[in-house]
Amino acid sequence: MKVYIRPETSYYHIVRYVLKLIEKSVNHRFEFVDQIKDVEIIWDHEHPNSEPIATSFYNELKTTSFNCDKKYFCNELGILTEDNKKDPIATIFFMVNCMQEFNPGQDSLDAFGRFKYHSSYQAKFKNIDKNLVQEEIDILTDKWRLTVTKTKSNFFISHDIDTIYGSFLQDGFWALKKMKIGVILNLIALELSNKPHWKNIDRIIKIDSEVDIRSTFFWLVNKGTGIQNIKNADYNIKKEQGLLKLTEKANFINGLHKSCSTNGIDEELEILGLSNCTYNRYHFLKFMPHDDWDKISDSNLRFDCSLGFAEHYGFRNSYGKAFQPFDFRNGKPHSFVEAPLNFMDGTFHKYMNTPRNEVAGIIIDMYKRNATNCNFSLLWHNTYFTNYKYNSFINEYKKVMGFIYENKIQCVTPDELINENILAW
Repeated sequence: MKVYIRPETSYYHIVRYVLKLIEKSVNHRFEFVDQIKDVEIIWDHEHPNSEPIATSFYNELKTTSFNCDKKYFCNELGILTEDNKKDPIATIFFMVNCMQEFNPGQDSLDAFGRFKYHSSYQAKFKNIDKNLVQEEIDILTDKWRLTVTKTKSNFFISHDIDTIYGSFLQDGFWALKKMKIGVILNLIALELSNKPHWKNIDRIIKIDSEVDIRSTFFWLVNKGTGIQNIKNADYNIKKEQGLLKLTEKANFINGLHKSCSTNGIDEELEILGLSNCTYNRYHFLKFMPHDDWDKISDSNLRFDCSLGFAEHYGFRNSYGKAFQPFDFRNGKPHSFVEAPLNFMDGTFHKYMNTPRNEVAGIIIDMYKRNATNCNFSLLWHNTYFTNYKYNSFINEYKKVMGFIYENKIQCVTPDELINENILAW
């Protein structure tokens, strides 16, 4: 299908970018042409047959002062043209690239500077579990009568390693309150044998391997208290290289867990000491998309998976697939792929207080409702693979892994997500 986008306009690169996303989503290729003759789809604000163009929105995006506060996605889910028609391209772009988080006010941030779920349009419209971008894409492909191909949704499974020496105190306190003397004695025995209960990478590898899953482990390189008094690792990464080698030997993947520190990304990659590591998740999800995407793009990273709300599961950018964020500095996709985080154990446990026996059901139900065109990202910390304090969470994890195995759902690696979602720019 031939497409014409008027060059030298504020919307040219953005329309092209969104069409490239649509290409990936439905396995269709557009032919971009320089002449308006014989084209089937037109973006030209002076042409009578043009697709809707929210000119003022695109013009505003070119300014550094863009802010959606009380202007976009406040009363309805869409970007409108001057004559009140919905511009689906602008709408998709706004959602995918988290434009609600561009230049946010302080009241939209929590005490750690993270964009709050309760500040989002997803919270306002109660649609955090909706793949709104795919819905917009489906409407457009129907309108343009495109032949589309959708793929079965998959999972990206990962484990953040924040602490490996905290079990004796935390599990011990839990056992003391429950008067489980046998547990306390077992924890003491594990400590004396230098096998702390949360130093359980081998156990996680075994559980994942039993259902043919290769998961990714993210490691902190800074120990102790970081910026804003956020706790980084309780381990020294140099002394735990054996654990990283264990994962590599099992054909699993290691990545950087960017610490809450003043270190740069490449500096931390160097400390991590893995020559081929180009994958990252920000610790504590202390991550602001438009600031940190520029930093990631300027680093050696090729993959990030930090884009998720700590307080709620679902689609932070209303899109089910991994994607390349838009680089405003250069008018093209960033050089890396972002895989949004959909599910995290701590979200259900510490923020939403979800009954533990309901966690797996929520994850499985959301997959069933989005069984095509989604790259679901699930994070389960090593601390939740425990027999004690968080003991029932391991059962929920195993339920999800069983569902994945029984339904022959593919579990992908960072490299596979990069290859699947990199745009042909």
